[in-house]
Amino acid sequence: MQSNRILLFDPQRRTRREAIRILTAAGCEVVAPESFKKLEETVIEQQFIAYVLDLEGHQHLTSKGIELAMIPTIILSQSPLSETLPYLSDLRYFTNFVAKGPRNHLNHHDLLGTIAKIIHNDIFGVKKYLSWGAHTNTFHLRESSSRREYVDHLKDWGRNMGVRSSIIKHIEVVTEELLMNAIYDAPIDARGNRTHNHKARTEQVLLPLTQAARIEYGSDGRRVAISVTDPFGSITRDLVLRCLTRCYAGRDLGTMQESGGAGLGLFFCYKHVDSLVINVDPLKRTEFIGLIDIDQSVRESKLAQSHTALHFFNTDNYSPLFLGGNNFQVRKKSA
Repeated sequence: MQSNRILLFDPQRRTRREAIRILTAAGCEVVAPESFKKLEETVIEQQFIAYVLDLEGHQHLTSKGIELAMIPTIILSQSPLSETLPYLSDLRYFTNFVAKGPRNHLNHHDLLGTIAKIIHNDIFGVKKYLSWGAHTNTFHLRESSSRREYVDHLKDWGRNMGVRSSIIKHIEVVTEELLMNAIYDAPIDARGNRTHNHKARTEQVLLPLTQAARIEYGSDGRRVAISVTDPFGSITRDLVLRCLTRCYAGRDLGTMQESGGAGLGLFFCYKHVDSLVINVDPLKRTEFIGLIDIDQSVRESKLAQSHTALHFFNTDNYSPLFLGGNNFQVRKKSA
């Protein structure tokens, strides 16, 4: 039986202790060197199923010319994604970004859930992010003209839970953007060309029954989870990073909003959640999950606004479809 050995590095003792507790609770054997020199030796001498590295530790390895193996790499950082994107975008096998919250605290749910998905090779499903017993609802959507009904339904659901108006706004934006992505941006034809993303978002689209978007949402009283799944699996990690980089740079946002399909919706969604999770089975399925904390005070929410996590999971991290852009030939799906 393969050992669930994880390499953890964080120069801050308190954060390291927190992470060791979380990873051990997930059934991992944790190796946690406390110096840069030990980190170098450990990476070279031992094998792991995943790396959990503070950004400073990862940069140190890079500066020494040490290449990490082709396994999931989770980067912890107190700096927001907007500041670390130039570095992350150049990393070949980077998969997950877990932002440390205010005062350098780890998000226990994010780290625990991420490692569990890697260990068990089971990446899909919104309930992984909610406490046991939480109820979810599921709908399917084919017509672009009907999406407002679902957005309004989720807003009413949030109001019935008694969440404040700022959270309702987050729910509205996330639901709207994820549904538009599933209807206009995700669909591809047999040649891998996107069929609707050139259309104005007011233009009507009717998807075939087999291409309907699946919406699932729920809450455990502490966070809201909104999931939208499409049957295309046509997004890649590099495409996500390029979209976010372009939007953070503020280039041509007006034009992007008018034309659609250029990543602005993804950017809006990321700005309105506490964690954005993207699960991909290449050319078969993509699931976007937006996680919104509803148990925080207004002050805590403002402090955490720049500490949004980004997770990209792929069923085949070795595949060119994980690394590359969106210009690829569609292969036949197995029966």
